[in-house]
Amino acid sequence: MASYSSCCWVLFFLVMGGLGGCVISSKISLGSRLTASRGEAWFSDNGTFAFGFTTCPGTVNNDDDDDDGDNNDKLFVLAIWFSKLPGDPTLVWSPNRDYPASRNAILELSVTGNLVLSDGHDILWASNTYGTGVKSASMEESGNFILYASSTASRHVWQSFSQPSDTLLPNQPLTASSELRSSSSASHGGLYALKMLQQTTSLSLGLTYILPNSEPYTNYSYWQGPDISNVTSNVTAILDPAGSFGIVYGDSSDGAVYVYKNDNDELGLSYSSHQTIPFNTLRRLTLENHGNLHLYRWDDDVNGSRQWVSEWAAVSNPCDIAGICGNGVCKLDIGKTNASCTCLPGTSQVGGDGLCYENSSLVGKCSSQHEIKNQTQTSEFNISVVQQTNYYFSETSVVANYSDVATVSKCGDACLSDCECVASVYGLTEETPYCWVLRSLDFGGFEDSSATLFVKVRSNGSMTPEGKAEGSSNNSDDEVEAKAVVLPIVLSMALLVALLCLLLYYSVHRKRTLKREMESSLILSGSPMNFSYRDLQIRTCNFSQLLGTGGFGSVYKGSLGDGTLVAVKKLDRVLPHGEKEFIAEVSTIGSMHHMNLVRLCGYCSEGPHRLLVYEFMKNGSLDKWIFPSYQGRDRLLDWKTRFYIAIATAQGIAYFHEQCRNRTIHCDIKPENILLDENFCPKVSDFGLAKLMGREHSQVVTMVRGTRGYLAPEWVSNRPITVKADVYSYGMLLLEIIGGRRNLDMSFDAEDFFYPGWAFKELTDGIAIKAADRRLNGAVDDEELVRALRVAFWCIQDEVFMRPTMGEVVRMLEGSISVNTPPMPQTVTELIEEGLEQVYKAMKREYNPYSSFTLTSHPSSHATCSNSTMSPR
Repeated sequence: MASYSSCCWVLFFLVMGGLGGCVISSKISLGSRLTASRGEAWFSDNGTFAFGFTTCPGTVNNDDDDDDGDNNDKLFVLAIWFSKLPGDPTLVWSPNRDYPASRNAILELSVTGNLVLSDGHDILWASNTYGTGVKSASMEESGNFILYASSTASRHVWQSFSQPSDTLLPNQPLTASSELRSSSSASHGGLYALKMLQQTTSLSLGLTYILPNSEPYTNYSYWQGPDISNVTSNVTAILDPAGSFGIVYGDSSDGAVYVYKNDNDELGLSYSSHQTIPFNTLRRLTLENHGNLHLYRWDDDVNGSRQWVSEWAAVSNPCDIAGICGNGVCKLDIGKTNASCTCLPGTSQVGGDGLCYENSSLVGKCSSQHEIKNQTQTSEFNISVVQQTNYYFSETSVVANYSDVATVSKCGDACLSDCECVASVYGLTEETPYCWVLRSLDFGGFEDSSATLFVKVRSNGSMTPEGKAEGSSNNSDDEVEAKAVVLPIVLSMALLVALLCLLLYYSVHRKRTLKREMESSLILSGSPMNFSYRDLQIRTCNFSQLLGTGGFGSVYKGSLGDGTLVAVKKLDRVLPHGEKEFIAEVSTIGSMHHMNLVRLCGYCSEGPHRLLVYEFMKNGSLDKWIFPSYQGRDRLLDWKTRFYIAIATAQGIAYFHEQCRNRTIHCDIKPENILLDENFCPKVSDFGLAKLMGREHSQVVTMVRGTRGYLAPEWVSNRPITVKADVYSYGMLLLEIIGGRRNLDMSFDAEDFFYPGWAFKELTDGIAIKAADRRLNGAVDDEELVRALRVAFWCIQDEVFMRPTMGEVVRMLEGSISVNTPPMPQTVTELIEEGLEQVYKAMKREYNPYSSFTLTSHPSSHATCSNSTMSPR
């Protein structure tokens, strides 16, 4: 242990760091110790991190009767924290956060190599490294506290990085055997965990709400990251120093799946997993006590203050988090950002956290005698109805599940007649009604307009305003009759009011019934916000500002109540294709969330009207920026922006090809369907041609629909359609991004009108720079240009098996895998052999500059399908 004089020697550093304990070297020898009463800590070399004792805010040790110091009534935790930041310490690791120690606590690195936290005669925590040859310890600049087995610090026996608490630091691995855990709630013992969720053939990161003290042990997973299939070892989640978070896998950690990718991350997850990269920006990934996973960055200038800034959160809707209201109901405010908690009948708020928990004197749980005489339950219990409310529950909570009409229509009675039941849930799954009978209410409820919750409570129990008991009181009827005799005038008024209420109820109920039937008929369960047609008329100024037109309708500019700009797509006619496009877009886009996919904000399905509400893209579609035009003569994207758009677009397509629960084929990848936001971040739009494909199928039967020039050969050759059709379309799109012109442009002469042909010739001749957009005047990266051209020609190969997957396209463009020289596509070869000049003359005679480029279904063109497993290629 360092002497008191050495502690005073570094007093200046203590004052600068705002800490009250001694600063001891980052290299700690055997026999060193820290005491809680002095608030001592060990610091990293540059003072970024501290490891030692810090006080728990708001905690008091009532058992300590001493009063000779300010710390006498405080409790302490052993922790690692950012030592240079102002304000309360930001803890990143602690072994005793749920059971703090008194001021008498001591941390000692014993001569036997064991790191022990003791409080009096009690051992609160130990590293269990006794007899492992520990020689020294060190607080590293990475935030990792390490016990070394040699004086040269070349081999470590134990490290804090391997036993995370609720925070992940850059380069800290989270393996399949470890997890992040939030602190336990003092009132109900619930906590949250981030860990790998193992499925039959895949695994993914997941957020789980856990009730460890329940009988039996129960948990509920409410958020999952992308799935990783067919990986059995070396799977690690990691936060890299540039701010990206995801999973690396494989024997050399070469594979990577991003949960969140920072735009400024140039090296990527795979590189970070092999390197110990110093980081200039402080970041942390923290599992909050309220169940959300946040990525924070320290900012020294936020409107004149220094604070943590959230860069990403796993869950955007707080009501999607199980247990956030205890077992109560979570409700969003009008802005859909803040949540409030409402208790169910038979529950009440406990403690100061505002959460709801069961009151055993009110909840309807019957004793064993009722199992014999169920008929007595009718008088002893009531059913309280909570409208427009659904509930999270696990399999262990289910008593029964009914789908027959007779039982479902009396879902509340089904619970009342079942002794085990405490609540039942009625709702619709697609077009099928269901009734779940539950034996426990543990994970909380949420607003759902298509569901109803029935809670069983004791007849003599008090009710909360949220619940309305079925049945009526005879005493109330007697009182009304007495008042009718004494006060006939009051009775007349009451009858009049009752009649008006009945008419109002009938009107409202009729509207709700019609709306529910319409929504269920369109299979929109769980879709985005539902707008009325009148709402969208107001928000678009009666559809006065036209942004553009598409194959099935027009797009108008609008504004929501908070000023957010939106694009409203109005389907002009409700034909079979139009309705299919509407349902496909809502169900597909509404379930997809990626930074390179257009976000669907809402929809309208009212009578004959079908409208979709998208986020507004300030810079419009990509074609307006890469193709020369008189209106866009001042618009020119430099090479760096084009290459970024190419990679980001590929990442968006790869997401719905490979990472979604249901694989999706877009069927119409083209520049007009790539939209750009104010930062020129591309987002893939228009999923009207999309067709969902289950994981067990790789092919899909669909009508031939798309845009000429981007359609893969299999569309017109009666071959099965797979995701590789989108790869072909992307290849044609990539060529147009490189060349800054249409692949087939009759405004050029016979030698240049077919861009893929002469671009391939320039590539093979070693002068790829001539294939780049001439307006760039050669200002391109030669290596990136050659790589992009090679990738494009691999994508447009006629044989499906020769085309890469979109995941491989992303890795080839990023340079993580090499790209060989591709052969000339057969279609290009045949066109050149036929003679470009003859083809040009024939097309020139048929060319009509005003003709549509949209190819619709043809009676004789059908894509056949067979069921098979999705192959890597």
